[in-house]
Amino acid sequence: MSASPPRPLPAADAGQLPRRLLTALACAAIEPKLSGVLLFDLPDAHLATVAAVLDRLLAGPTGTPVPRTALTAATTDEDLWSRPRVSRGPHGIDFALDPGPLTEPVPGPSLVVVPDLARLSVPGKRAAVQLLGADAATVEQSGLRRRWRPAARWLAVCRTEDVPRVSPHLLDRFPLRLTAPDLGIRPGDTPLGPLPAAWTRALDRARSTGPRPPLHPADDFASRVLELLDDQDGAGQRRALALARTARALARLDGAERLTADHAEAAATLLRLRSARHPSIEPPPGPDTVDTARGAPRILPGPWPDTDRRPAPGTPVLEPGPAEPIGSGRAAGPWPTTDTPYPEDTAGPPPEDSPLRTPARRTTGPRAARGPVVGVRPARDLWDLAPVRTAMEAAKYRAVRDRSERLVILPGDLRGYVRAPEPVRTLTLVLDHTCREDWDWHAALEPFLHWAYVTRAPVHVVEVGGRGAPNEVRAESFTALSTRSPRIAAALARQPGRATPLAHGLQLAEQTLRRAFQHHRAGLVEALLVVVTDGRGNVPLAASRRGEAGRGAVGRTGIDDALAAAGRISGMDRTRLHSLVVDPGRQPYPELPHLLAEALDGRVVPGRPEHEAADRGR
Repeated sequence: MSASPPRPLPAADAGQLPRRLLTALACAAIEPKLSGVLLFDLPDAHLATVAAVLDRLLAGPTGTPVPRTALTAATTDEDLWSRPRVSRGPHGIDFALDPGPLTEPVPGPSLVVVPDLARLSVPGKRAAVQLLGADAATVEQSGLRRRWRPAARWLAVCRTEDVPRVSPHLLDRFPLRLTAPDLGIRPGDTPLGPLPAAWTRALDRARSTGPRPPLHPADDFASRVLELLDDQDGAGQRRALALARTARALARLDGAERLTADHAEAAATLLRLRSARHPSIEPPPGPDTVDTARGAPRILPGPWPDTDRRPAPGTPVLEPGPAEPIGSGRAAGPWPTTDTPYPEDTAGPPPEDSPLRTPARRTTGPRAARGPVVGVRPARDLWDLAPVRTAMEAAKYRAVRDRSERLVILPGDLRGYVRAPEPVRTLTLVLDHTCREDWDWHAALEPFLHWAYVTRAPVHVVEVGGRGAPNEVRAESFTALSTRSPRIAAALARQPGRATPLAHGLQLAEQTLRRAFQHHRAGLVEALLVVVTDGRGNVPLAASRRGEAGRGAVGRTGIDDALAAAGRISGMDRTRLHSLVVDPGRQPYPELPHLLAEALDGRVVPGRPEHEAADRGR
């Protein structure tokens, strides 16, 4: 029997995010090998709704909810593989171990939800690596031995800026990945849209106990899958398997008789794969293009102007006239998100060769105020106890300890919090994009980023004069937990804009440093402020506060406001704050960076090599 040509696939029309997400969840429900769904930047309020949709897809026509397990930072091995059971037998009290939630004691698929993959406990990460995509799993504990075929579906959420903190070995276990920062949920029983009748029939057939009909691939299917991944050399074979299995799931949903290259195209469209050879599924270029071929973000060659674009002193910053669009026009979100299934490929510079150092910690103050909670463990003393986990541990043996209504807690039941060490160093970068038209600042910033990486210091970045800013007369800022955050790579690759609100950028840096010194729970040990600028601020502070450029000449108002803001920073604790100004060596007005460094009570660091600066001066 000849194969009929495939009908248009649902994934080909998956431009809308809810439709794409519903298609991905249906693929996970119909294909056992697509057991992991990873959603980047999904709002916390939508996780329960998405989990309920996947629950209904797995439940089938009966509508019986499938077993659900949530894994968090406090998950331990005892919560995953076994459960203690206390029963009353003919000879008294009997103790036994029953299979835990991940050993799948109930036949059929179950659902595992991970609200934050980056903060998942080590036992939870170990379980994900062992079970996701495995053909068989075995658990052997005292009193429990079980072997089964994993059928659970994992639904995990991870923020884009936390991707560098997750092991690529763990990320590879999730074949289905979508970026969903702006997911819109519909009211009613179909929050992601109605389920097509053909999909419902295909899911019912997949849940039947009978054997599945074979789905033979066409001759060009395998070659097309490899062509779609030709720009991801060295990424391993899991991505090719994920694309092929997604195509097979789409073919089963469509009721096709053969697996063709069109299904591979539909799967690539669903996952939003990038490919240099196939621009049809490549996103349109944005205002910021990053070249990560050599590890550090670089600006691709382009028609950069050789002339100084700053207005001469005494001229207005912006002449009145019709409005011009700047950049993409999209408002900046909490962190830049790219609709790619593999953000770890461009998640910032690679780790340095220097080993990481344990962050310095204060030894004074209450112990309970040192770092965020990342888990629990058996208590070693009576400080910082975890009351809920202590009560849960004691409740396991309530039936054998006391028959009354009391809850008896023994010393072995006490559990304490495990807290991550809170870093007490910070790096603040003020990046003036309008000063870097003709030089590369990556070499000048590398020592400071290396210091922040080794000491695990968070990085607060203030961007001044970047193209695509929501308001060009105002500075923008964000905080990254690590130097490997993709937001830092995007900031370093930002193209220059027209205005330079340097005074507003220094004011944002001052506010950040004051909050860090005054409200930091552990107390900052050291703060480093690095300002990369030529000192030519052409936007007064009053204009930045209004959010619009005034009419008339501004003269030196913007420069004087920047020097005044720098003077306020110099009044902070000089034993803990160190200020540096990276001088790009631009002409004219080469003295402005030195005036700014003097106002900051800091020092000047040359941004270009000496021979290059000399040539620029001539």
